[in-house]
Amino acid sequence: MKTTKKKITQKEIAGLAHIGPDFLSHIIRGNRRCPPRVALRLEEVTGISKVTWVWGTPSEIREAVHQVCANDSR
Repeated sequence: MKTTKKKITQKEIAGLAHIGPDFLSHIIRGNRRCPPRVALRLEEVTGISKVTWVWGTPSEIREAVHQVCANDSR
């Protein structure tokens, strides 16, 4: 039996976390800090630690999001 998972996008992550895609993009690029309440929702959606969302560097956050998006496409 073959299982195919749909690739998850940043836009879908934002929607599931109840934030705008632009806000998520600003967090990922390091233009905005991630509020703790948002970090909790993003952790639930992505599995990326809330600590990374709040205290991680932009490159750490980008790499983690890339990993989540890449893993969901398998």
